[in-house]
Amino acid sequence: MTIRAFIPKQNRILAALASGETPLGMQMYTHDPDLIEIVGYTGFDFVMIDTEHSRVNPETLVNCIRAAEASGLTPLVRVSENNASLIRAAIESGAHGVFVPHVVNAQDARKALDAMRYPPEGKCGICPSIRASYYSQDLWEEYMEHSNKQTMFIPLLEDVKAIENAEEIIALLKPGRDAVGLGLADIANSLLTKPGEKVNWQHPYLKEAFAKVMAITKKADIPIIGMAWPKADVASAKAVLANGTKILIYFPDHHFWYEMCRNIIKEMRG
Repeated sequence: MTIRAFIPKQNRILAALASGETPLGMQMYTHDPDLIEIVGYTGFDFVMIDTEHSRVNPETLVNCIRAAEASGLTPLVRVSENNASLIRAAIESGAHGVFVPHVVNAQDARKALDAMRYPPEGKCGICPSIRASYYSQDLWEEYMEHSNKQTMFIPLLEDVKAIENAEEIIALLKPGRDAVGLGLADIANSLLTKPGEKVNWQHPYLKEAFAKVMAITKKADIPIIGMAWPKADVASAKAVLANGTKILIYFPDHHFWYEMCRNIIKEMRG
């Protein structure tokens, strides 16, 4: 009997986009495998497992990816910074895509791509005994080729400088494989000019930034991954999609749990 060591996993986001559908995802901050499985069993396409704004160790990250795969989800990971070791750890654990925060120029994007793509496309260090390759060097070359084609690079443009350099960043992305995200909240926060000033979440520059990036991505055939905003409801989601967003992601699990608890208190003690 022949034992096949590497069995390619489909990236549901890329498959949905190729068929003209909108991939739906959820941000996960709690790192609870049960909640990740529920997201999968209810019909979502992917999860973004966050390691930037929440605390998680490598062992927990691997188990979250396992839970995603077990429930049919495509697992993406947001690393805490543009760091080659963190990006490689996500790839080797089985992530099918990596969000990289605060990419501000082409040099940042190239650094991230080198960390996640195997040669000849990048410089990702290799070890055949990793989870993503089924802990085996059998069919290693097939695994590397599959990883390069199916693993998404998603730079997050979260700074004014990133918007200024959006064209050179997006030029490095591959149609049919990569995507781009906008961190409009970070940009809004960066526009504060004096102590005590409130963040203007509807700052005119945000629309300008979105319009600029949307025009560039349309020309480059790169999808934008966007959040249902300002609320995690159907109306907000439809509005975001109407603006040209191709991949939709919902608020983190923390948010839904918070809203549920707050509504209970309002109803019982209001």
